[in-house]
Amino acid sequence: MISKYFNFVSSTKSQITIFVLLNICGLIFIFLPHNIFSNMLDLELFYGKEDVVKNLDAIGTDGQNIYILSSLILDTLYPILYTSLFIGAYVKLYKSSQLILFLPLTAFSFDILENLQITRLILNFPNINETHVYFSSMTTSFKWIAIVITISVLIYGIIKKRI
Repeated sequence: MISKYFNFVSSTKSQITIFVLLNICGLIFIFLPHNIFSNMLDLELFYGKEDVVKNLDAIGTDGQNIYILSSLILDTLYPILYTSLFIGAYVKLYKSSQLILFLPLTAFSFDILENLQITRLILNFPNINETHVYFSSMTTSFKWIAIVITISVLIYGIIKKRI
């Protein structure tokens, strides 16, 4: 079953379709109302309680409700898409090593955990505590670190294949 998924996401047609869907998903994020995109905690590397309060105050109650929905629906689809895109590319580039597939899966796992933690922050707002903010921020930071490593390994594989 997993090998069927690998074959599916590594096909050129699937890679193009996933890329297009990923970009559509990204555009939806950009056009969310209440300035949600510019205040998304998901896009920051490190943040503290002051940042959370500032960002959530900036989007207001209606924005917070939309942020929760987008975090649980749209931002669950987004990591599924980018993980599938990375796995498809990795399958093509690193045929001999399936262990390397854990890189995009790690980014995916941190992203999903981040979505749950940010949703919890919003649901508890304004009664949020430093510990929860710290864990949420660390998860977001680990997600970004995993994504940067995943992209770096992808670029390395592309360069190696071309040479």
